[in-house]
Amino acid sequence: MKPWLSIVGVLPSGAMAPTAPPNALTASAVFGAPRLLEAVGVPTDARQPWPRRFRDGLNAVLARAPERTTVLASGDPMHFGVGATLAKHLPREAFSVYPAPSTFSLAAAALRWPLADTTCVSLHTGLSVDILAHLAPGRRIIALTRDGDAPAAIAATLIKAGYGASPVSVLEALGGPEERVVEATAETLVGPFHPLNLFAVTCVRPGPVAAADLHHDGCVTRDEVRALTIAALSPPGHLWDVGAGSGAVAIDWIRAGGTATLIEEKADRVAAIRDNLAATGTTARARVEEGDANLIVPTLEGLPDAIFLGGAVSDDLLFGALKSRLAAGGRLVTNAVTLEAEASTITRHTAHGGRLTRIALEFADAIGGFTIMRPAQPVLQWRWVAS
Repeated sequence: MKPWLSIVGVLPSGAMAPTAPPNALTASAVFGAPRLLEAVGVPTDARQPWPRRFRDGLNAVLARAPERTTVLASGDPMHFGVGATLAKHLPREAFSVYPAPSTFSLAAAALRWPLADTTCVSLHTGLSVDILAHLAPGRRIIALTRDGDAPAAIAATLIKAGYGASPVSVLEALGGPEERVVEATAETLVGPFHPLNLFAVTCVRPGPVAAADLHHDGCVTRDEVRALTIAALSPPGHLWDVGAGSGAVAIDWIRAGGTATLIEEKADRVAAIRDNLAATGTTARARVEEGDANLIVPTLEGLPDAIFLGGAVSDDLLFGALKSRLAAGGRLVTNAVTLEAEASTITRHTAHGGRLTRIALEFADAIGGFTIMRPAQPVLQWRWVAS
């Protein structure tokens, strides 16, 4: 089957992808944003401006099969572009793709940032709070935006999350005659901006999300223990956080690139979990199940990559149900605090192997006019990998 659809990347200047065939613009129908149709010089009778509703344009393109058709896209059509969407509806042999440098590549070049070390996200069809799921101290992020008001909204989100001191850049109309780069901090950024822009930030914050930043009733994994727990769980992938409490472990897992199902029985804790997911921008990658884990686990579809059991560690029935749901290579991590939970943990280690770790922390505390190191409640952590 000869491809009937050509998807061609275009720079704002009107330069087309260097690999695009010479006859790309001779198709009887050339779809694209009006600015691209104009910049490239598409013949008037062939111009098909993309409708305001994206789906309408998609349907119009697909309806032309097998007539020769061209779609113009900004930069790399397969990187958050229309090509990636069309590929979901067409067989591979039906279309060809000719990429130009992506908008992210242009932004990274302007900022002198190594693209391999930069997190690239699209907020074009999402909300400014969606950036929260990607924030971490020291991380560099480049985000596609919706319009000229979006940078200020994203900056406000950063401020609320404690990242107000972060250096930010708004890159306007990259590759075109109106190109401009505005540099500020999230706290000092003032808009609006050119409607075609990207938002870049180097995340600066006193530290990662801490227990003090979350809503909880005391049932929260201590920051240092949580870091060791995430290391033992080995993200990314899909996590079941059973007895989720505040959701802190699942939130850190999601921020490391995974998705999670959180199971919690107490209604007030479920409410706190939902608040914490929203505050950290991780709601879209999480599923919250309220109720008894022994009843919920058998109803869950699919197999998790990892399971964290932070509550009800001594529940043998629940442990057996969870263990049976792990495929080879799946990880199960439990944290025991009570003597009963420790006893169950040691028994399971004896029966199944795995790795036991005692986590014993001390924190500085004042006593009189002096400082002492006060021990915290130790945690017995067990890590087991299914075979």
